[in-house]
Amino acid sequence: MAAEYTTRTREEAKLLSPRVAGILSEYHWRRVFQQFECLMSDSDHGTKGVEPPIIPYIPAARRSIVYYGNGENGSYNHHNQIARFKGLYRFAWSNGLRNEEDAGQRVLIASSPDGRVWSDPDVVVDIDESASEWAHNCVAMHATEDMLYIVVMTEETEHDESAVGMRRINPETAYVDLYGSADGVHFEKVFSYGSDIKWIFEAPRLTEEGRLLCVCTTRSQGPAILLWPGDDLLAQPEFIRVPEPEGASFPYGESTWYQLDSGRIVVFWRDEGASCRVYVNHSDDGGRTWSTPVLSDIPDSMSRLYAGRLSDGRYYLVNNAIPTLLDRRPLMLLLSDDGVQFDDVYMVNDSPVEMRRKGLLKINGHQYPCCLVDGDRLLVAYDANKEDIMCEVIDTTSIPRRTPDTAKEEDA
Repeated sequence: MAAEYTTRTREEAKLLSPRVAGILSEYHWRRVFQQFECLMSDSDHGTKGVEPPIIPYIPAARRSIVYYGNGENGSYNHHNQIARFKGLYRFAWSNGLRNEEDAGQRVLIASSPDGRVWSDPDVVVDIDESASEWAHNCVAMHATEDMLYIVVMTEETEHDESAVGMRRINPETAYVDLYGSADGVHFEKVFSYGSDIKWIFEAPRLTEEGRLLCVCTTRSQGPAILLWPGDDLLAQPEFIRVPEPEGASFPYGESTWYQLDSGRIVVFWRDEGASCRVYVNHSDDGGRTWSTPVLSDIPDSMSRLYAGRLSDGRYYLVNNAIPTLLDRRPLMLLLSDDGVQFDDVYMVNDSPVEMRRKGLLKINGHQYPCCLVDGDRLLVAYDANKEDIMCEVIDTTSIPRRTPDTAKEEDA
């Protein structure tokens, strides 16, 4: 009797134009060949030797180091959050001595008038002596006219040296609190979301309907959408569960979204299932109900990502758009005119980087972007190697829009 086979198919979402898909594929091929010192032609020198570069650099961008991590002030710096409050840019992040989510981790915040020169940081949340085995994580920052809020996830750490990775953390102890400040410097706890939320990694943003929305993972029910009744962050949000597709994994709520002119809300999901691609789903009723996430053709090295809309109407997505697991050195900016298909790509930063001080779960690369649109500026907050805190200020008027004529020429 002949063997029987079951053929499985899955729905996928195509969000890249053929041109951008080709650019990202060529970049990936050349980069992997270069890593293994295998030239593809006589004149090949890898991704750095191509003129013009396969992925062009942003024409007008200024880069600054917000915080230089070391053994004295904390060589672990991660979980970047950026906002504008009372005339200053505010950059908050998690700061630890050496390891990710280890005992004594705290939350710091710095400010800048221009996104280029930054103040010395102030402490938002510190560890007191009676709770020295705990770690604070900076997971979101939200500004209103009168208050600056930082969402902090706190958890108890463990010191079993045989435990691997995140298993050093006791998940049953985690809880999420909201800290507020009227001056952007002095913070106090103003609200607690309790222990139902496991992780948030992006600040709630307003939908067109005027309701705050973000993605999270829950303690016991998997990924969910948090939808507030209005614009008050201190109100209790509604939990709307989102199913995990077979083979995918969304354990940390590292997702991002924007809303189309049609009203559709599109969410992009980091997949911990090692697909090295972004999942996507949507809502057509203001976030009340959601489609099941499907695999897209957007590559991702399995890291945090951030989406939004520029002041000129274009949609953007910032991520490590390369399908090599944990290759976080190249950080890219994808652009779309309609939010449905990305038809342009630029390199934010692909400079060689190497951590100065190794620590548990630290990794080389430019990672965990959080973005802020301020007029014709796009500020990209990220870190290098989970060690140095970085800020890129991009003049979006320097990035030309692709016209139908240029598209025909480049696609030809």
